[in-house]
Parts: sequence; structure tokens; C-alpha cells
Amino acid sequence: MQGLTIPESLENAYDSGVKKIIQIGIDEERNKIAKEISKLESKIDLFYTAGCHPADSIPTDSQDRIQSFIQDNSNDPKFIGIGEIGLDYYHDKDNHQFQKETFRRFLEIASELNYPVIIHSRDAAEDTYQILKEFKEKVFGVIHCFTYDSEYAKKFYDIGYYISFSGVVAFKNATSIQEAVVSLPLDGILVETDAPFLSPPPHRGKRNEPAYVSYVLKKVLELRTESRDKVSETIFANSLKLINREPLHA
Repeated sequence: MQGLTIPESLENAYDSGVKKIIQIGIDEERNKIAKEISKLESKIDLFYTAGCHPADSIPTDSQDRIQSFIQDNSNDPKFIGIGEIGLDYYHDKDNHQFQKETFRRFLEIASELNYPVIIHSRDAAEDTYQILKEFKEKVFGVIHCFTYDSEYAKKFYDIGYYISFSGVVAFKNATSIQEAVVSLPLDGILVETDAPFLSPPPHRGKRNEPAYVSYVLKKVLELRTESRDKVSETIFANSLKLINREPLHA
């Protein structure tokens, strides 16, 4: 099934109540595309990041160019973070050391430029945590598309990371992720889509859209005990802190 055009997708997102979108970069080409999207005319405030995705084992010369792109755009008000960066032992089972070196390289850049990081971590919870802990109080950011348990959610939160939940939280078998939503302090929670992937029910298996973040929020509202207004307002405030490059534990 063919997806919507970007303007159609943005219009749908606006109609569903979305006010701000961060377009994530993951490699040389898509970092540039993310920047282009952020410049589109839209009723929604658009921002972008630039990253070096761990699953792709991006060569050093390409990493050099990504670093230059980050530095060249570091004064762009639309540029709000570095990532996706991180570790992925699911898609890339052999190059763990190379991934770790790359991860540390971009964390150093984030520390130098004082930008938050967007962390991709799959089947690599402990290594991700240990490396981020090396940079505690130097780097902060968000664990994107969180898929671990409540124990790791709290560990990442304690060293300065928002925990961002995607459509996976609404899957019936996602009990450990749902427990993380319940156990975390509210000021550490974000919601996202990871579009075009991981559509929440009732759209599971179909192309994801930014508008569907409303279903993720709905599930979080069901799980939390605070009032709907308090949860919604706090999560939105958390997103503004990230966009404004304010540390979680400021």
C-alpha cells in the first residue's frame, strides 16, 4: 500500500493534534533529507537531527562527513540533536567493537557541542548503558523506541535519559514495556511513532504515520494513574525540554 505524501502526512498529523515533529537522521543521505523536511512549510513546527545508525556499520570516511554535517549545522535553529546513534546487536551481530567505537565518537561530538543524543539500542541494553554511563553529566538525551524492561528504563533515566515509547507499547504482548511506563517518573516519558515503522493497533502491520502518535499516547494514558491532563501536559513539556536542549535532570 502506497503511503501518503509528506504534505498529506503532516496535514494528518496536525489534524490529530501533533504540534511539533523531529525528523530523525541516520546516515549521510537521510541526514540531508531530514534537514530538507524541517524546512517545509507546515502548520507543525519541524526539527531535525543528524545521526550515524549502528546497524549500518557506516565506514569511517562517511562518519567523517556526518561529523562535518553536524558541525556545519550546529547553529541551525532547526537542528536539535545528534542521532540516531547507539548499538544494534540484532541486525549487526559481528561488529560490536566497531559499533562501540563509533558510538563513543558521536557521544564525544555531542558533549563538545552540547546537543542531546537520540539513542538506538537493540539487543544491547547493558553495553549501551555502560557506555552512556561513561558520559554521565556530559551528554543527555533520549532512549528512542524503548523495548527493554522497567529496570533498564530506570537505569537510563537515572543517568539523564528520557525514555521514549513507540507503538510497540500498545502491542498485547508488550508487558515489560508497559511495566516500564507504569514505573517511570512522569518527567522521564516521551512518546513517538518511529514512522514509517511499528504502527500501533489498530494499524499494526501497516505503514506508520506521525498522526498515529495519538494511539501511543492513549496507551500511556491508560497505564498511568495520574489525570489525563497531567500526563498529556507533562509529556508535551518533556518534548519541549528535549527540543530546547535542556537536560532531563537540570
